[in-house]
Amino acid sequence: MTVNKLLLLAALALAPALCPAPAAAQMGSRPEEQSFDYDPGAEQSKKVKQSMAETTYEDAEIVNHPYYGTVLISKHRWKNWVTRALYLTLINIALLAIILSLSRSEEHNIIVGYVLTGMSAAVSFWTFLCAVLIFQLNAHAWIYVLPVALATGGAGWLVLMKIKKSDVSLTELKESFQKMRSASNEDPRLASVQGTPGDWPNEDFIR
Repeated sequence: MTVNKLLLLAALALAPALCPAPAAAQMGSRPEEQSFDYDPGAEQSKKVKQSMAETTYEDAEIVNHPYYGTVLISKHRWKNWVTRALYLTLINIALLAIILSLSRSEEHNIIVGYVLTGMSAAVSFWTFLCAVLIFQLNAHAWIYVLPVALATGGAGWLVLMKIKKSDVSLTELKESFQKMRSASNEDPRLASVQGTPGDWPNEDFIR
C-alpha cells in the first residue's frame, strides 16, 4: 500500500508539468492576444519575394508512347553509352593483359587462355553494340567508339592465334615424348631389322 501511495503522489506532482501551459512570454496577457500568428502587413509583404521553381525541357525529348503515355527522354543519354563503352574497353584491355601474362608451357594455362579469349571477344562485341546504339541516337561519338571495338576485337584474334600456335607446339612436343617413351620401353627382341628372308640361313629355325 505504501508503494502505491508513493506512485500516486508522484503522478499528482508531475501532472502540472505534463499539462499544457501558456508561453512564458505571453503570461499575464489576455487570451485573445495570445497568438503566434504574424502579419507583416501589406508593405512588408511586397518586400518578401517568393522564389518559384522552374523546369525547362530544353535537354529533353518528349515522346508520346502509345502504352506508357508521355515520356521525357534526355537528349544526352548517349553519354551513358560512351561511358559504358569506356568501361568495357578497360575490362577488355585487362583481360588481354592477363592472357599475355600467362605461361603457355602448361596445358591448364592454355585452357584458361582460351576461356579468357572468349570473354574478351564477348566484351568486344558489347562495345560494338554500344557504338551501334550511339549511332542510332544520332550522336557522333560512335566514330571513335567503333574503331576501339574493332581494335580490341582484332587484338583478341591475334592473341587467340598465338595461343593456338602454342597449343599445337605443345601437342607436338607431347607426341614426340610419347614416341620416345614407347621406344625406350619396347622389347629389343621385337625390334625390326633390315633384310629379307633367307639372309641368315644359319639362324633360320625352319630347315
